[in-house]
Amino acid sequence: MTEWYYAKDGQQNGPVSFEALVEIARQGGLNPTKDLVWNKSMTDWVIAGQVPGLCSPTAAPNTPTADPSNPYAAPTAGWNEVAQITVGENLEEISPGSDPLDVMACAKRGFNLTIRHFGMILVIGIVYLGVSFGAGIILSAVDSALGLTPPPVTVPTVGESPTEQQIQAFANGFQTQGSSLHQILNQLLSLFLSIGLTRIGLNLVSGKPISVGMLFSGARKLLPMLGGYIIFMAAFVIGFILLIVPGIYIAMRYGQFFYAIVDRDLGIIDSFKYSSSITTNNRTKLFFLVLLYIAMGIAGILALCVGILFAMPVIWLTGAVAYRWLQYGHRAALDHQGTQTPMLARL
Repeated sequence: MTEWYYAKDGQQNGPVSFEALVEIARQGGLNPTKDLVWNKSMTDWVIAGQVPGLCSPTAAPNTPTADPSNPYAAPTAGWNEVAQITVGENLEEISPGSDPLDVMACAKRGFNLTIRHFGMILVIGIVYLGVSFGAGIILSAVDSALGLTPPPVTVPTVGESPTEQQIQAFANGFQTQGSSLHQILNQLLSLFLSIGLTRIGLNLVSGKPISVGMLFSGARKLLPMLGGYIIFMAAFVIGFILLIVPGIYIAMRYGQFFYAIVDRDLGIIDSFKYSSSITTNNRTKLFFLVLLYIAMGIAGILALCVGILFAMPVIWLTGAVAYRWLQYGHRAALDHQGTQTPMLARL
């Protein structure tokens, strides 16, 4: 008996017989235009509706067969064996909005990838924080050497009526310390490291190699990223001032520009156009995804603050999965059958 597997809402299920799979489809458990099915005679997962007899119970069961002359032929592995992965064949992007984003499936995939790669993620996080902290110390030392260190805050004594200048100085004490040069360089460093961190996240989702050195690979894309970031933030702030909703719309429509620059090496304008395209029909879902980020962050903080060490990588990878989902549909949340190799490994 041929064993079948099916993928629904980012979750892999099976094995089941073909008859059982037909019954699942008959009861509405399979979407013929969205859900995927596979058995060991097939080269890859296919849309359920493409399998004769599956979504039409009266037809005879038949399955696509592999080409025996193809050196990258059908996986012959069982459930616990390593399946062969098709190499050298690029996946095509879906039509924008044709596979609605599943927020919880993205979060689940981000959670699983965090567990799978937590050791390496922890090392990368330590290096990221170490570089940021070290740069802060150096910049503070430069401020001090150039006499740019802010004057100490004078706290009014009890019974003394504070002057306006003292009140302002006291308020400034709660703000980030450092000169304007310090703040600009610090923001540039943060943006530079974020480019590398985004590349690492996309590689993890796509099953490609990662390394700590990739954190420092963003120099070539720093200028277009800086320009895009300035334009995006200006538009977002203006939109937010205009009754909030326009700002949220701008963020959901154009917020994928950051990934587009890193992933596709696009210029500023093209990255905004690409973000606008792939977010078609999914902007409301992206808004719910942002709300989920907030909930996960709060949960991490409430877990004695230690949980944030796990919540932040999950949020980071969930965002990368969501971007890939917008490009390639729910394949972004699946592995190749019988392996831990993402389906996007052929990108």
